[in-house]
Amino acid sequence: MQGGNKMTYKNLTPLMDLCGVPIGMNDMAYACLIGRLNLFLQGDTGSGKTQLAEDAMSYFGSGSGDGKYAKEVKERYGKELGVNTNLAIDNLSKFPEDKTLFVLGRNDMDTRELSQRINLGKLNTKPTYNLEPLINPETGEVEYYYPRVNEEGIFVYNKLTKEETGVVRSRLEQLAGSTENLKEVTSKVNANLIVVDELPNCVPAVRAQLFNLFDGYVEIGGKNYPIGNGYSVGIATGNIGQRFTESSNELGRALKDRMHVIIDTDYFHPKPSDTFDILEGNTNPRVEFSSECEDKSNEIIELHNKIKSLPVPFEKLILANYLVHGLDYCSKGSKRRMKEAWPNELEVHEQGADVGLVLPVSMRAAKSILRLSQSLDEIVKSKGVSEEVIGDSYFDSMMQAYKFVSAYSGVLNDSAVNAVYSGDKYKALDAVIATTRTQFDSQNNNILAGIEMFRKGIVDQKVLNLFQGRWAFMGDIFENLSRRNNDTR
Repeated sequence: MQGGNKMTYKNLTPLMDLCGVPIGMNDMAYACLIGRLNLFLQGDTGSGKTQLAEDAMSYFGSGSGDGKYAKEVKERYGKELGVNTNLAIDNLSKFPEDKTLFVLGRNDMDTRELSQRINLGKLNTKPTYNLEPLINPETGEVEYYYPRVNEEGIFVYNKLTKEETGVVRSRLEQLAGSTENLKEVTSKVNANLIVVDELPNCVPAVRAQLFNLFDGYVEIGGKNYPIGNGYSVGIATGNIGQRFTESSNELGRALKDRMHVIIDTDYFHPKPSDTFDILEGNTNPRVEFSSECEDKSNEIIELHNKIKSLPVPFEKLILANYLVHGLDYCSKGSKRRMKEAWPNELEVHEQGADVGLVLPVSMRAAKSILRLSQSLDEIVKSKGVSEEVIGDSYFDSMMQAYKFVSAYSGVLNDSAVNAVYSGDKYKALDAVIATTRTQFDSQNNNILAGIEMFRKGIVDQKVLNLFQGRWAFMGDIFENLSRRNNDTR
């Protein structure tokens, strides 16, 4: 990864080549951090998934403890605690607030419990005054009065109606502390990085709880709390496959869609020279929790804000729309509308093409692809590549982002992948990318004509008619851009 922290994970096997720069596993994990993209690392046991996640945690000062919580405990209960306990808390307070959260996936997990605690101090809170209950001798009913000073300065009791009594008693119970308000949000809600280890081990009901967590908020008591003050990333690890009986359950497309980037760590296994160096330097089979944890969270968040604020190049927007709309086209009109009938009811000539191999990406995935592409561009720029060279490589940047966002997202026809590509999802997507390049090369002049049209702010039907079939979506885009440009003149 970038920066000066000591990394235990080592893998120099390149995932891709961008602008002549090899991009490795550490680079991809860092791209997810600065892009604020969730990352799922799947692969065989012992492939380094958890170690890579732990190395990512070290960039947020992981492993030092929660100094803020220690300070709160000291201030609230210091007088009631013993000398040794206070000494231990003093030592904890020397450490900075931990900005990470590490969770081992298990079936009894409740994500809401990760960011809240019981505040026993609320039990000791006393109301400033109470209601005065009196029995009416005529009716035998209990009546409630409250004290006040009248205009003559005389201390009197005023009677409350039943409705007023209910409201006041409810407010007083809140002041006194009840079991409903004993729970409060802790500093863990400020965690910038959340790691869920062995995610597939959780049953579906527990995995569903992670939807909110990976979307960047936690729900407690019917209220949503943003995680990490607006910046949070989730990294999950796990083994998927029938040979892992404890993790044979698929994650489901909805959760995979929230894991913006999914990488098969078995496919990009460390080189022999990497494993030699790892084994020569350390024979500890356990995950190494780094002792060198320089907090680089501000750098990462600043870089993320920079990437977020950069305008997305027009070429990338066209590519993203092609992945959403162009790949949706088929002889039946739309693959999405075919639903379960895809790909079996396609025309025969479509079965062996990308039409029968891959579905279009979702809008969430399209945004993830754009953000990952921008992050990858930033990484190659940090390695000395000029902006001009990067600008000439937008297609490669977008297609590599598409590859790692989509390979395990559920868009591929697994039967075709197994039959034609021996189950290699990355190779199948390489074929889709090759077809996409051919498609864009064939449409280059038409796209240039469309650009010229909308820059003039006119709608030329002849130009719009150039876009047919899977490219029909471009006609709608250029017509809208032309009308919008004309309105601003």
